[in-house]
Amino acid sequence: MINFSRKQHISSQIILLLIILANAYWWQSSIIGTIFGVFYLWLNSKKISDIYAENIHKGLRNIIGLIYIFAYTAIVYTLFYHIYEINTWTFLLVLVSIPLIIEISSYHFRTKHYFFNDANLNYIKPSKIRRSFLPVANLILNILLFIVLFKKSSVGIIRSPWELVSYKFWLVFLLSNIFLIASLVDKKSYKNILLVSVHWLLISSIAIILYPLGYGYDSFIHQAALKTIAETGTIQPRLFFYIGQYGLTFFTQNILQINLVTANKILLPFLFAILWPRALFYGLRYGFAWTLQNSYLAIIWSTFIGFSFAIMTTPQSLSYLLAAVFIFLLPEINRRRISIFFGLIISVMTITIHPLVGVPLLLFTALLAVWRNQGKSILWTRIIKPLIYFLNIIILPSLFAIYQRLSGIAWSDIFHFKLWPLFKVPGITWLSTYSFPLDMFHNLEQNKMWIYALIILFGLYFIFRGNKLLFFKRLIIFSAILIANYLLTTIFLSFNLQIDYQKNDYINRISYLIILFLLPIFLTALYFLFNATLKNNHKFRKIFILIISVLIISFGTYFSYPIYDKHANSKSFNVTASDLKTVELIEQDANNEDYIVLANQMIGVAAIDTYGFAHYYNDNFYYSMPLGANNIYQNYLSMIENNASRDEAVIAMDKANVDKLYFVVNNYWHSAKQAISQAESSADSKILVDNGVNTIFVYNR
Repeated sequence: MINFSRKQHISSQIILLLIILANAYWWQSSIIGTIFGVFYLWLNSKKISDIYAENIHKGLRNIIGLIYIFAYTAIVYTLFYHIYEINTWTFLLVLVSIPLIIEISSYHFRTKHYFFNDANLNYIKPSKIRRSFLPVANLILNILLFIVLFKKSSVGIIRSPWELVSYKFWLVFLLSNIFLIASLVDKKSYKNILLVSVHWLLISSIAIILYPLGYGYDSFIHQAALKTIAETGTIQPRLFFYIGQYGLTFFTQNILQINLVTANKILLPFLFAILWPRALFYGLRYGFAWTLQNSYLAIIWSTFIGFSFAIMTTPQSLSYLLAAVFIFLLPEINRRRISIFFGLIISVMTITIHPLVGVPLLLFTALLAVWRNQGKSILWTRIIKPLIYFLNIIILPSLFAIYQRLSGIAWSDIFHFKLWPLFKVPGITWLSTYSFPLDMFHNLEQNKMWIYALIILFGLYFIFRGNKLLFFKRLIIFSAILIANYLLTTIFLSFNLQIDYQKNDYINRISYLIILFLLPIFLTALYFLFNATLKNNHKFRKIFILIISVLIISFGTYFSYPIYDKHANSKSFNVTASDLKTVELIEQDANNEDYIVLANQMIGVAAIDTYGFAHYYNDNFYYSMPLGANNIYQNYLSMIENNASRDEAVIAMDKANVDKLYFVVNNYWHSAKQAISQAESSADSKILVDNGVNTIFVYNR
């Protein structure tokens, strides 16, 4: 156990700050930045937890402290963005003010800080080798899998990451899962939440490793916004959303001294690996008093719903993770072991990142405060409580309506009445055509919502039968409020900012929030089903739980990424080296002449990644994108799917008031041969990229 005097605490903070600042402005070493940046976060998270979270279990306390640091960072960067701009002074203020506030608070509350008082290295003793075998084997296999992933990364077209890895990867991955879960099931095996976090980092980092040029669509848009803010301090038009996440990315980049794009890529996978397992484990272990084994296994079982939101950093995805932390720690908030102030902080932080999730969390926190203060006065009972309930029920449809109106959509086009269908109910399917493992996985995926709903019903049955409603009452109310928001949005709103196939995006986001809020009930059903088996030493039943758990995490991992196999094609493509070369060739050929480009979204994000938000016409981007009113994306779809004619090209040029248009055909597109043949007879010229990987057709008025 180590303890410092007050002078030693202050001196250590000053030395740490000086090293970080010297590295940021002179050395600029990512190794030094990572070592001392992580130490800075750990030290100050530990001190915050000592001051404000003394009664929380020691395994969770540092995480609470880290969330407070990130919340403070997100809020300060957001305020700087709206009041002034984001620059070096923003980073300096956050970096210096965090330890300053902590040391003042520590002095005020006369807090004692003890370090390494609970360090336990007994598990590495020779006598403990039996307990360490399974977790060490899991760790070694995970390192091997990381090495394989880095070797298999590609800058070419990737229809699915699973195309890049062979069956050998899956065999090692299954073995790694088996060792991890066996160590959790076996009472004599050593357990540590850090081992689970390493495994979670592996399964959430597959995309950022295999796709070195970047994965997805939204991530490129946000990376371009980050680059613009880094260069100018702001972005026009000013954003009202997302800045909290941007602030975390900038702070991570500056303190670790890593590339801005890299900082953005790794932010969410690392936070997912740190926060999801710990929040879930400690919420169940101490909030619901579950056994150690059940609490650990619940982390594995939670992958059933998938974690596709966590494989690339976007504000919406980060807000889902924070919502999950709020949900998992709700039992401890209800028991008042975690202050309701934590709910307020994480809600405000989430609002700075994405209000779609943050505002409901804030209102849920307000509801928690109302329940704690109800009966104290007539004001609370008759005015504040009904008002908070009302706001909770209407908040999301109200936000959607206001957002569309501010974007220029008329009220008459926003509101409509549609009583049916209220839900998109998937049919029950059963495949038995190719191979048993693949058929089984797809049967689970295609019927997942039915299975999830059925298990939740079992969970509700167990909760009522076991008189456990008191523990779940507030969670059920929050879920019901979200369902009411979903119904009101579906019945009364229309989304005209999106093209046809994206009109349900916002409604689907509410659906996923509902799924997240119901996850503890899903896990409770599995707890009641398997708890008796875990208590005894029946080996064959434990083997059954092991098999089920391995299937769940393997299934969740497989379908959290794009799929291209005999049963499904996600049609989710990535930016390639050829795409980047394509946008550069177009820019060179245009020779400073105004132009527009009809191409798929990946070509568009390649242009954004290369040139930023360079040009606009009528508030629409000059590359075809499925956003905004009267855009040229529909013209692209008509050219690539129906007829690549000059008439369609002229219509698009008329929309943008330009005299030059480029039409890009990727050779992987299903109608590429037809579109190329038609465009060859209607275009003025063509440019081949990488021997026809992409073909650029040029149209002049």
